[in-house]
Amino acid sequence: MKIGKELNYLLNSQKREDAKQRIRKVYEALLYKRGNNPNWFDCPSAYLIKVSPRYNKVVKLLLDHKIIEFQSFNYDQSDIFNQRRKKYYNTEKGICMRYRFLIDTEDGDEYEFNVPQNLYDDEKWYMRTRYSLLQLNFSPNELLIKRDNFSRRLHTNITGSINGSMSYRDLLSGGEYFAIDAKTSQPRLLWMVLNEIGLVDKNLNYIFENGLDFYDYIIERIDALKTRDEAKELFTSWINGTGYIDLNKVAIRDIFSVTNMFIRNYKTKSYKDVCKLLQNREANIFIDDLLNNSPVDFTLSVHDSLIVKKEDVDIVLEYCRKRQPNLIFECEEIKRKK
Repeated sequence: MKIGKELNYLLNSQKREDAKQRIRKVYEALLYKRGNNPNWFDCPSAYLIKVSPRYNKVVKLLLDHKIIEFQSFNYDQSDIFNQRRKKYYNTEKGICMRYRFLIDTEDGDEYEFNVPQNLYDDEKWYMRTRYSLLQLNFSPNELLIKRDNFSRRLHTNITGSINGSMSYRDLLSGGEYFAIDAKTSQPRLLWMVLNEIGLVDKNLNYIFENGLDFYDYIIERIDALKTRDEAKELFTSWINGTGYIDLNKVAIRDIFSVTNMFIRNYKTKSYKDVCKLLQNREANIFIDDLLNNSPVDFTLSVHDSLIVKKEDVDIVLEYCRKRQPNLIFECEEIKRKK
């Protein structure tokens, strides 16, 4: 997460290190609960008490320092000389407290801090991931299951290096496990975002409305691109970079002029904004929807793919296609990379 000047001022005003740590934990937990929602978000007390039994004290500090505010529709009339906004919640109706951030949470210095895993205990994606990792003989003490606040991607024992040398392909090769991938997911997600806000890029529409491959399409039109990996690298630089593209590849801006305009405008605050937008959308689909509601017990996610057992692949593939009809899903046996 990033610590901006407002939060940094609050932290520096605390003399005890445990108080500072408590503030960081509650702040990070609020960030996680907000997700990619720019406005009000639900945050029940049962969630925050898992973070810290003294979360109320931290919330008051965050309110007093204008870092967050709670949703309110009226005022407390008990003291006519000191009008205060009244917290809005109703436990009987299942309405919990709602908050929003008053500061730019993307501005500040990076600070490595992870949300405590016990906050995920009630999440189906967490329990399914835990079960699946245990099935792969990872011990309970070594389980890694966490989500980052930037992309909301899920990081587990198999998404990075395993034992310092292996990848998940090395671990799961042999014919017993399959990967279900979304074909050209990032370009397609970008197209879906543009459609949702009413922007029409005729070339991008032509690709996906006619079932073409995005990377093959740009390889045919940009002479400097020779391989699929080069095409993927160009797309990544275009949406995730600071704006620089090699001169012999800048044609991508003209080919997709409307999309390029959207990317430039969306990066007003940070060049990482489009990257965050697409990765958040990807995580919402693959973790919060597909993994969370998987029809089989053994299911793992690796960014834009699901890992399932051979005997379950047909069931899960059909499930993915019905659940997310705007994506194109393919499956393949997991093999070691040559």
